[in-house]
Amino acid sequence: MSYQGRTILLTLPWPPSTNNIWRAVLGRILLSKAARQYKKRLAAALPNGPVHTLTGRLVVWKVLHAPESIGPVWDICNREKVMFDTLTEQRIWADDSQIDCLMIVRGAPCGEGRVELAIREVAP
Repeated sequence: MSYQGRTILLTLPWPPSTNNIWRAVLGRILLSKAARQYKKRLAAALPNGPVHTLTGRLVVWKVLHAPESIGPVWDICNREKVMFDTLTEQRIWADDSQIDCLMIVRGAPCGEGRVELAIREVAP
């Protein structure tokens, strides 16, 4: 028996660093303005129409194309949190805990930056 999963290809805006998505305000931890703005930009970048939420096990490939203004030194491993939380909120997948394999690739810098995401459902 084989499983015929689905693949979703997305081009998303450049996310803020995990180091910049939380702020302490009057003793409470809140999403920063940059994180709130990013969530809106990401939601607007998603295709319109009915959502068919992925519910199976996932393999995700992420190519990060940094903004040209960021320079050559940046951390490849802290750009997931707000992006993946927003993809969950937008029902691309049920939860990011479905991800069994995550491949992150440093792409060439470009303009304002972008993320190319391929999400493959590999098991029900």
